[in-house]
Amino acid sequence: MGVSSLTKAEISTAGMSTTSRPRGSVGILSMLCLPSFEFLSGNKMIAVENQALVSENAIPKEASDGFVVPESNAFGQSFRDYESTVRLSIVENTYRLNHINQTYDFVKRTREEYAKLNQAEMSIWEASELLDSFVDESDPDLEEPQIQHLLQSAEAIRKDYPNEDWMHLTALIHDVGKVLYHSKFGSLPQWAVVGDTHPVGCAFDESIVYHKYFKENPDYNNPAYNTKLGVYSEGCGLENVLMSWGHDDYMYMVAKANGTTLPSAALFTIRYHSFYPMHTEGAYKYLMNEEDRENLKWVLTFNTSQKSSDGNP
Repeated sequence: MGVSSLTKAEISTAGMSTTSRPRGSVGILSMLCLPSFEFLSGNKMIAVENQALVSENAIPKEASDGFVVPESNAFGQSFRDYESTVRLSIVENTYRLNHINQTYDFVKRTREEYAKLNQAEMSIWEASELLDSFVDESDPDLEEPQIQHLLQSAEAIRKDYPNEDWMHLTALIHDVGKVLYHSKFGSLPQWAVVGDTHPVGCAFDESIVYHKYFKENPDYNNPAYNTKLGVYSEGCGLENVLMSWGHDDYMYMVAKANGTTLPSAALFTIRYHSFYPMHTEGAYKYLMNEEDRENLKWVLTFNTSQKSSDGNP
């Protein structure tokens, strides 16, 4: 498949109106054959075809603001059961360590270090293959290697939105940042790689799963960080908010540094698909700006399809 770059207008904010929607196309098979995928700065990651993506049939029926998130994906399932999972002790311990250790200072230092993008250079598929034996210890539903999850997610999105190639690609790469666990990327512990994400530098919202463990986090009692806004201002935009460190933010940085032409909605989805306190519980929305609110609609649609696909062939 031939590729060409999008125009500036086509990669601007991805709204949900019929006149302003993400554009671009990359077939999954073509994407798997792309040349070296840089985990260091300065090279192009992907380009997308200059054509409209979102068909009228892909847009959910209108609500008060013209958008409704689908209630279920094509498989009709939902997950995230933290009560009856047989993996309860593993999952809870991962979040315990996450909540104790993910401080504002830790995130700032770690993000600055990994922003150098000096770890490795490989294709998308080579990076995905590093996840062939990796099982996410924060996930109450899955005991399968993450590479299987990537393929299932892409297939679920393809089934729900067959004409939206940018969403298929986003699904395929959204968790590739979990290579952070691998020795080639520093062998980070799982509490610094996986799990739901949340802002640091302000109060930990009560909706965050296993919230009780934040009491052991040094920031919990730090007056600089334990108020509603902390170091931020209302409506500052999520771009200006430090999130707990993990695969989401890392994959976002890799994509940006490599000059991806995926639309704004795709990058937002990669960066915030694990921000469940916001897109499930409505927490921290006072930090969002208008662009965040528009892109959030795509995250909700994406998560409905990809997360509910887990465990399906």
